[in-house]
Amino acid sequence: MITKQDSLDFLEKLGIEYELAEHKAVYTVEEAMAELPGRTEIKNLFIQDDKGKRQYLVIMPGMKRLDLKQLAVDLGEKKVRFCSEEKVVNMLGVKPGSVSIFCCLNETSHHVKVIVDEDLLREPDLGFHPIVNTATVFVPTDAIHHILENLAQESKIQPL
Repeated sequence: MITKQDSLDFLEKLGIEYELAEHKAVYTVEEAMAELPGRTEIKNLFIQDDKGKRQYLVIMPGMKRLDLKQLAVDLGEKKVRFCSEEKVVNMLGVKPGSVSIFCCLNETSHHVKVIVDEDLLREPDLGFHPIVNTATVFVPTDAIHHILENLAQESKIQPL
């Protein structure tokens, strides 16, 4: 499994400048907003099809509601639902609350499709937990394309 340092090394290898903010453990968008006031919060949701055969990492603005029925339509699925805690741990290598794009560096997650809400492209930077929820790594928003291109996963930026 990858570590916080692996996340930072990945960004450095890609030449992406970042800001690392250490903070107390956060489990919700509201807690993150309290720890990092003035920053745009995002949420990372681990979703699967109704049979549990296909998984998606959905990255979107923290205060935006996700319409699961519309997401299913957009993904060409009959129905989607949240993955269990056990599946999060087994496939992404983290516990719920620490899910982020850096989970995609784990070999067990290479089949997961990454969906990024295009609304995030309006933000000056994006913050992701580097495998632990006691820190947030902020990268310039335009770096998201470079990050996605260098992951093993299929990825897409689309409206949610």
